[in-house]
Amino acid sequence: MLSRQHQPHSRSDDRERITRARQAAEALFAAKPPVSAPAVPGAPPAEQSARKPRVLGIVQATPVRVEDVKAPVGPEQQTPRAIPRSQFVRIRTWVKYGMTVAQVAEVYGVAPRDVERILHNI
Repeated sequence: MLSRQHQPHSRSDDRERITRARQAAEALFAAKPPVSAPAVPGAPPAEQSARKPRVLGIVQATPVRVEDVKAPVGPEQQTPRAIPRSQFVRIRTWVKYGMTVAQVAEVYGVAPRDVERILHNI
């Protein structure tokens, strides 16, 4: 076994390395002095107005005109839609997890009584 005398690093050497490492880290994060001379010799000095911000301005959009569309009101104008049998399980699940019969009927464009009929037949 090696004795303490033969170890390659002593405690004072460790302290010196730690101190140098700390100083190097502090130098990395220290404030840098402002650069007044151009980086490239012979180049004109940069003006403040030459650099433009990369933020896009807000553009005012023209208002969109919404025209009222007359929807068919009477029951004779609406064609009843049939709900496919493959959707019955989905409807049952929706109602089980909190959707109302009226909401399900609105999704499928049918009367609530049609949804209730489906729920009672399952």
